[in-house]
Amino acid sequence: MSFSLATATLAVAAVFALKFLGTCVYNVFFHPLRQYPGPLLWRATRIPKQLAWLTGDFGRRSDELHARYGAVVRIAPGELSYINAQCWRDVFGRQPAGRREMGKDTTFFGDPQAAAQNLVSAPYEDHARMRRLFSHAFSNSALVAQEPLLAQYANQMALKMGEVNRRDGRIDIVDFFNFTTFDIMAELAFGEPLGMLEKADYVPWVRIIFDGLKYVVFRAVLLDVPVLGPLLNWLTASTLRAKAQEHFRFASNLVDKRLSYTDHNKPDLWSFVLRHNSDGKGLTPSEMHANASMFMVAGTETTATNLSGVIYYLGRNPPVYRKLVDEIRATFKTSDEITLGPLAEMEYLNAVVKEGLRIYVPGGGGLIRIVPPGGAEICGEYVPGGTSVTMNHYVAYRHPSNFSRPKEFIPERWLYPDDPRFASDKREVYEPFSYGPRNCIGKNLAQLELRLLLAKTLWHYDIEVLPESKGWMSQKTYLTWEKGPLFVKLQPVER
Repeated sequence: MSFSLATATLAVAAVFALKFLGTCVYNVFFHPLRQYPGPLLWRATRIPKQLAWLTGDFGRRSDELHARYGAVVRIAPGELSYINAQCWRDVFGRQPAGRREMGKDTTFFGDPQAAAQNLVSAPYEDHARMRRLFSHAFSNSALVAQEPLLAQYANQMALKMGEVNRRDGRIDIVDFFNFTTFDIMAELAFGEPLGMLEKADYVPWVRIIFDGLKYVVFRAVLLDVPVLGPLLNWLTASTLRAKAQEHFRFASNLVDKRLSYTDHNKPDLWSFVLRHNSDGKGLTPSEMHANASMFMVAGTETTATNLSGVIYYLGRNPPVYRKLVDEIRATFKTSDEITLGPLAEMEYLNAVVKEGLRIYVPGGGGLIRIVPPGGAEICGEYVPGGTSVTMNHYVAYRHPSNFSRPKEFIPERWLYPDDPRFASDKREVYEPFSYGPRNCIGKNLAQLELRLLLAKTLWHYDIEVLPESKGWMSQKTYLTWEKGPLFVKLQPVER
């Protein structure tokens, strides 16, 4: 009996092994994407890509693959990664009449806790409806009306930074940028702050959000494993899944609380949405919950990430740091003068912000779309339907085919396009907020916050990045970068 069981087990194992081997042979030699370059194992099976995501190394590995294989790399049997500007137009731009848009990969962008889709994950028709409603809240005029709120938190951030620096002799500036961007978005999304800046500490809900980003990656990868994937996901991701559920419940409760206010007179996201929500084309309660949950991730951590990266690179480039602080302090004689209008006109500040988004774009995994049935032409080549295509802008901005001296922090490349050093830069590849009808709706808010919070910080303080944070940029990526503390010492500017 034991011999028969052993024989049967070996037979089943042999069948699976032969099937796996046969699939690998097909993927390498007969697959419709066989002509695209890439490492043998990555072309044969999805396992190397899955492992890169699970270990947080996908951004680094993608950089290495494009450095070796060029502008288009086959990163899995049915997946291509691009780093050239034409990909933005072909994949993310508006499609010709009669051609379906390239949809998002729902394994990454769908929210398993939500009863409805959000602005990021919604299919075409729902996305257009949601975007029309939220576009009012994120328009330039609406955001300028929020300037007192933004200024309030920028001033509070500067004061609290100094307070903690005097007490501890240093601060983790990543924390303070997170405290500020989350408090601002909470006011906009729920009509009340989280109080993190006031306490100079995280609320448990925000810590859950950071863990939830890992859950999204783990879930997407594990569900891609045939048969065993759902079981593995259930067994190994239960803790992360519970945190994701807690995050969604918390956001939903805050939305319900905000919607219950009948005398709410402060402009926020919902005041604009509700104003246009009675024509039969509004948001359902479930869609409101899903979008609030999304905004608390997409509109916060990414901006804080980029601000932290800019501070790190300023610390490594003293001439750039000196030129920037000189511009800020010469432009504004008092802190109250630092307002949105003048900030938008400051050449070097805006060049620093642009360069920060180039060299340290907040996500290292790229933006993924699925080619619709019938296929499409991408960068001059036919790509069959069902293919997953990624525009990896993190890699694109660091590749020498797109930018000269790509891994150096040089804001001047945006100021002097005729400079021979940067004449070959392909600025058309630079789209840090994505491209086309699904580009980031919060782009205007993010740019306002980047300019305001950076200027306030550098107007009040001279900053020294401490030696213990020298290797800060060695980070893993799970949709966004997993950042350690960035310890800096602040010296108040004497006036």
